[in-house]
Formats: sequence, structure tokens, C-alpha cells
Amino acid sequence: MLLAALVVMPGTVQAARSSCLRCHRPHYAQLGSCEECHRGDGRSERLAIAHRDLVRGRYAWSALAGSEPLARGEKLVELFACRRCHTLAGKGNHLASDLDRLGKSAVPEQLERAIRTPAFFMPDFQGSDHQVDDLVVAILAGALKGKKGGKEGPQLVHFEGGRGEERVFQKQCGPCHKALTGTWGGLGRGNVGPNLSGLFSDFYPKTWQQGERWTAEALRKWLQNPRAHRQVTQMLPLRLSKAETERLLAELQSGR
Repeated sequence: MLLAALVVMPGTVQAARSSCLRCHRPHYAQLGSCEECHRGDGRSERLAIAHRDLVRGRYAWSALAGSEPLARGEKLVELFACRRCHTLAGKGNHLASDLDRLGKSAVPEQLERAIRTPAFFMPDFQGSDHQVDDLVVAILAGALKGKKGGKEGPQLVHFEGGRGEERVFQKQCGPCHKALTGTWGGLGRGNVGPNLSGLFSDFYPKTWQQGERWTAEALRKWLQNPRAHRQVTQMLPLRLSKAETERLLAELQSGR
């Protein structure tokens, strides 16, 4: 069976007889048709059509508010700070794919592969199989809340600096860090330090001082002497001129 049976609700009756019920017992019928949770097309008896863009049982928890997989996935979205780059459930930055649109159009297995094999500027979360499944559930559920339909428009990404001006981030931060920015696209190539995409936004992890948000002033202090704020850090002071510091801040602020 391609659709995993969840919990059979005794006494429930499917409002309209779906072709799905020729093979599968009804469950959670109070939510509506089979397509509400599993997509597909219950009007057809041809498997290729009936199972089109199928959402299998382990991902169908996205339609069940309060389910444990969904609750775990939403916590992982916050832990991994997915919204520092993506929009999900109507909230987040616009530096990478809009997950509200992608969650409606992509097959769950495509989302799973994207998490397991991240794009170049996407952090590698190295999640377990269960964590990846829970993240996909949260993305699908967020797409339902986001209420966006259709395909996302093409994004403009800049691969070169304007007017021959080298980005400060590329030269000074890039060997250890990466960052997506709204103006200059992806910057940096390193994985030693944390991904700095959306650093000054509301959706970046609050890792400055005692659980505070990063600000331009906080980054100025950090660059002058990182170990004054975190003794165990491996980062050394970054000697920048005032002009270089302001250019760096402008580059990172474009990621909000």
C-alpha cells in the first residue's frame, strides 16, 4: 500500500466516494477528502493519476494540527533558523526559495533531497532521518498557513561585485563563512564558521551575548576582540579600517 494507514476513526463515513477507498480504509475522515492530506486525485482509478504528487503517510501529519511530527518539525525550523533565508508560514526573509510556494508545488521527496543535499550556500544540518521527515512535515504545514499558490518567480543573483569593487566579506570573512545577501547574492566559501545569512534579521539565532540579537554595534564589538565576548572562540580580532567595517555591515544588512 502506498498510503500509510494512520488511525482508523470508527463510525466515520467519507462524504464522497473516492477511488482511494477501493484500496485504503478511511481515517481522519473529518478533515475532508483524501486529497486534503495526501494530494493525488481521488476521481481517477488509474494509479498513475490517483497517486500524482502523492504525500505519503509519514508526511501527511502536516495536515494534522497538534500532531507530534509537526510539533517536532516546527521546533527544528526554529532551531535551524530556516527563516533566516526562507519564508515559511508567512514569516521569514526572502534570500532563498519561498517555502510557502515550494511546499505547495514540490513533492515531499524533493524537499527531503534538498535538505539532505543542500545547495552551496545552504547550511548542512546533518539531521537524522526522523529530523528530515519532521522538517518536511513542517514545511508542508507552513505552506498551508502561508496561503500562497503558483510557482515562485525567478530570483536575481549577482555573482560579481559592481564596478570592480571587491566585497569586504569575500576577502575578510569568506575563507571561514558564507552568507546570502539581498544585493550581492552569495558571498564566501568557508564552512569553518557559522553561516551568516540574515545575521541582522529577526530570524537569525540569538547568539550574541546572553541570548540577544546580533546588531551592527554588536558585530563591531565582536570584530575588535571576539574573545572578550566568548573566551573559547577560535576567531581572532579582525583588523578593518572604519570604511571597511561600514562596507562589511552594509553587505550583511542587505541580507535582511
